[in-house]
Amino acid sequence: SARVALCKISENERVATNEVIIQVNNALTDQDNRVRECACEALDKMGERAATNEVIIELVSALGDPDYSVRERACEILGKMGEKAVTNEVINKLLSALEHHDCRVKQSAYVVLGKMGEKAATKEVITKLVSALEHQDHRVRECACKALDQMGEKAATHEVTTKLLTVLGDQIYSIRVSACVLLDKIGDKSATNEMIIQLVSALEHHDEWFRQSACEALG
Repeated sequence: SARVALCKISENERVATNEVIIQVNNALTDQDNRVRECACEALDKMGERAATNEVIIELVSALGDPDYSVRERACEILGKMGEKAVTNEVINKLLSALEHHDCRVKQSAYVVLGKMGEKAATKEVITKLVSALEHQDHRVRECACKALDQMGEKAATHEVTTKLLTVLGDQIYSIRVSACVLLDKIGDKSATNEMIIQLVSALEHHDEWFRQSACEALG
């Protein structure tokens, strides 16, 4: 069966010829979710040899797979590929995934963009991440905050700082702390009077860890 064949491939990465990679890549669109998951596993085991443009594009499409395990594996593989997976086409596919109706697909796209780091930090991507900081789903907000953190200096913009200041009032504790940590990293490059006032105010917060994060951001 297709599953058995794919499992054998995943057990022996030396069989990763161009022809085999193409066949495994095609299996990512199989009707059987178990076959699609096995295809992901096989591509993962093949490592860098499987990092072709065709495979990367199909993996990005798999972020919208109806099966959670397939989405998770595709996200994991793209994350491992990191900067190697960055092309204009891939970025555009990920930007489309950010508009998906399923928040779990959005989360996967944010995670992948974060793993791609500064190379994925286009103006459009940064704008999308900033917008996501006010998404109604806290998991999306948290993923967006982490992705901005992974984009380094390119995230040190006035737009990002302004939005992070509002995130300091987020209902979710971990997001507030992430915002403080990120402000600490980019503060020297984007410090404003408003930012300092907000962080000083945060020093009065009842939570010790939050106060500590604000103190570090003030530096």
